[in-house]
Amino acid sequence: MFQTLETVTTATGMSEVISALTTGVTSAVMFDTLADVIPFVITLIPFSLGLYFLRKLVKGAGTGKVKF
Repeated sequence: MFQTLETVTTATGMSEVISALTTGVTSAVMFDTLADVIPFVITLIPFSLGLYFLRKLVKGAGTGKVKF
């Protein structure tokens, strides 16, 4: 699911850290990771909305005031 670097180098200065980030993080790696996460997000949104509306129904059912 997640991309890993084959070689791990330790950076001592800030310029080395920036260099390591710019070479390791590419648009291809970012879009591959995003493509792996999208099915989870697509599933999570309807589930969350359903849970939200269910809680509103249960909360208003005792008083007879159900609002959408």
